[in-house]
Amino acid sequence: MLPIYNGKSKKSTVMKTVRNNRTIKGDVLFTAMILFSMVLMACSKSDPPQNPEPIPIGGSAIKGTVKDEKGNPYPKTGVTFSKGSEKVEMITNVSGNFEGETKDLGTYSATLLPPLSTEIVTNLPVSVNVQANQTATVDFVIQPQSVKAHLNFGSVQILEEIVDMNGNTPTDPNEPLYAKNNFDEPLGLLTEIKAPDGHQVILSEFQTAQGNMIVHCNGNSSTIEIALEGMIPNGTYTFWLAFLKKTRKVGEQIDFANDFVNFNNPPIGASNGTENIAVADASGKIDVTLEHGSCILTDEVALVIPVLYHINGQTFGGGHVPDPEEMVHMLVYFQ
Repeated sequence: MLPIYNGKSKKSTVMKTVRNNRTIKGDVLFTAMILFSMVLMACSKSDPPQNPEPIPIGGSAIKGTVKDEKGNPYPKTGVTFSKGSEKVEMITNVSGNFEGETKDLGTYSATLLPPLSTEIVTNLPVSVNVQANQTATVDFVIQPQSVKAHLNFGSVQILEEIVDMNGNTPTDPNEPLYAKNNFDEPLGLLTEIKAPDGHQVILSEFQTAQGNMIVHCNGNSSTIEIALEGMIPNGTYTFWLAFLKKTRKVGEQIDFANDFVNFNNPPIGASNGTENIAVADASGKIDVTLEHGSCILTDEVALVIPVLYHINGQTFGGGHVPDPEEMVHMLVYFQ
């Protein structure tokens, strides 16, 4: 029989003490787990980021236009933005727009390579402030210039085509003129240069020719304003596009084998040569505007427009130019 303490057996007292001890231990463990979780949460909030390196800031966008004072766009025009050793080059599209990105931020200097025979109206260089996440805009204004037509004789000529009856350079103002074959057989053949009324043109008549041209581009087309006088009265003329791979000064020798972009120079207008024809009036004036399906001022580095007189009054389309039927009266240099 178990002993009795204050009315309770010794066994019951011992069991209660054990239960109380287990409860205390459980409470302590639970409290420790809560404290550990709180420590972990506090640590996670105060830990530094895993990638402390700053994100580098790059360049930004630049866009703009190249147009004339009438708002006509000029395609294939080069624009350059410079800052230190960095150069960003852009080319305008058919709408005259350009767009690109720089590698850096800050102030860039903008310059323009103008189309052939145009003048830059915008003051250069243009300072452009390039900022992060912004697009800087630069609009350039240009203006086409009137270009003088040069006589194909003397200091400006092609292959000494205009000669006297002996094949030499004429000097007498009253001397009748001949056109020398330079490409067609028989080479050297001399053809009388006659006016539509049948008389043979003399040197003084030939030398009265003068005038100018001006080209306006408008995206994927261009207009060529032609104003010539002193031409052969009622004479039939055609106009051609002789694109050059390099700039040639007026009167400088042109290498036919290496300087021309095209073996056969295309006509202004349609490729079949039906739209490059003009007839001088009775006083020898040609005042006409021709159209072409591209901006002829920006296709190559230089352009010469030969003005051909058709001796027999007949044109020959857009192919081979036969020597006995024509001669070059004027040359217009765009560069």
